[in-house]
Amino acid sequence: MPNRSPLVGGPAAVVDIGSNSIRLVVFRDRSRAAPVVFNERVTCGIGRDLAATGRLHPDGVTQALANLPRFAAIVRTMGVEDTMLVATAATREAADGAEFLKRVEAIFGRSVAQLDGDQEARFAACGVISGLPEAHGVAADLGGGSLELAAVSAGEVGEHGSLPLGPLRLAATLGEDNGGLADHIDEVLSTFPWIRGAVDGGAIYAVGGAWRALARLHMVQTKYPLRVIHNYRMTGRETFDFCELVAGLGAESLSRISAVPRARVSTLPIAATVLARLIRTSKAEQVVFSANGIREGSQFDALDEETRAADPLIVACEHLAARESRALGSGTALFDWVDPLFVGEKENLRRLRRAACLLADIGWHEHPDYRAEQVYFRILRLPLLALSHAEKTKIALAVYRRYTGAKGGATLRVANALLTPEDVDWSRRLGAALRLAETLTGGSAVLLEGVGLKLKSQQLTLTLAPGHADLFGDLVSSRFAALAKLFGVSGVIKGDGLREKV
Repeated sequence: MPNRSPLVGGPAAVVDIGSNSIRLVVFRDRSRAAPVVFNERVTCGIGRDLAATGRLHPDGVTQALANLPRFAAIVRTMGVEDTMLVATAATREAADGAEFLKRVEAIFGRSVAQLDGDQEARFAACGVISGLPEAHGVAADLGGGSLELAAVSAGEVGEHGSLPLGPLRLAATLGEDNGGLADHIDEVLSTFPWIRGAVDGGAIYAVGGAWRALARLHMVQTKYPLRVIHNYRMTGRETFDFCELVAGLGAESLSRISAVPRARVSTLPIAATVLARLIRTSKAEQVVFSANGIREGSQFDALDEETRAADPLIVACEHLAARESRALGSGTALFDWVDPLFVGEKENLRRLRRAACLLADIGWHEHPDYRAEQVYFRILRLPLLALSHAEKTKIALAVYRRYTGAKGGATLRVANALLTPEDVDWSRRLGAALRLAETLTGGSAVLLEGVGLKLKSQQLTLTLAPGHADLFGDLVSSRFAALAKLFGVSGVIKGDGLREKV
């Protein structure tokens, strides 16, 4: 079974002071897949014009100092004792950066960690690994003042560093000279000759608000059915062409596109150019967008080795099941009970089945008429890590079918778009097995101990142990028959003088 991780300590917070924005994120705990309970950003732009003036932008500083007391008050009110304040490119380069950080420290009553470029790159890479443990390639975090790059593979961070390629910096130094901008980016990227070798056979893992805005815009333009940024994937060629298109648009054109955040209008073309040139330099065949970055990376880096090794998908599902499920919520009894139906399955499917069993009972408190739909959409939108969009959809569809959701209709638009027929069959079979388990036991894992499934040759057998024959009824018979039909076999129910073929 996948590794498990307990809740670790109380809430933890990170205040990230960046060149373009300042963000407060509060995590519920310090576990492997800690849920975010608060997330707020203020776009101050303290790094605007830094390349030209050598100082923080005065209006940005004023805005930051006006909003940071709110962050401090929220942290105090939530009782967060574990608060980490980190500052990045703008304050480490500005002549008045240290002075600004002293004022921040006075607001929070604690010190600010001024990260150097290597530390920033490493934290960003740790963030990518925390959400995508199998990442192989280069983690690329684009901030307002700099671009952090790090080789990632097998859960480890390789060569890494920081380059002065943030959109605010480039806008201040090069203006709107697109030709000169591309040449300049290429020249700076060439100072990291390891990039291409690190990406070979892997991907660019794009981190940062500007690149998330690009991904969101691409989703809108292509009518992608699932608006979830984390692990959204595009081919290198597709990303390059899209970035070239966005880079050629002016601020006026972008401002008319509702999917483009107003705060990103002026810098999005530059951010697109940086990503396009990075793709060209690395020859990346795939670009993967990560919702996790420096904030999540700082938390991941602080975990002990055993906790870091836990599967974040299973940990998140365990925590959710513990909060919202009935007796079947432990998932283990349910997982073991359906196991005979999936003999010889691949490890990745076994992992998805484990997650589905954990989430199988989280909809019990919903209105009966809407349980299937509510749970389906909820799982699709949960911030689950280490999971492709198709894999998440397979889990959602399985639990949807556990609640006897309809086979067709607009509800299943995402499943119809992302899943293969084989994926759908797997989800329907698992969902029917979970439905039968709930019907038999009413949600009591103890009752599963007296009921067994066996799939052999062309027959599925449901055996009721002595003393458990009373669990049999018409509904059990019909749902067992439906399960047997999905596996394309005949069915037999046995127990205490009972033998019924379905």
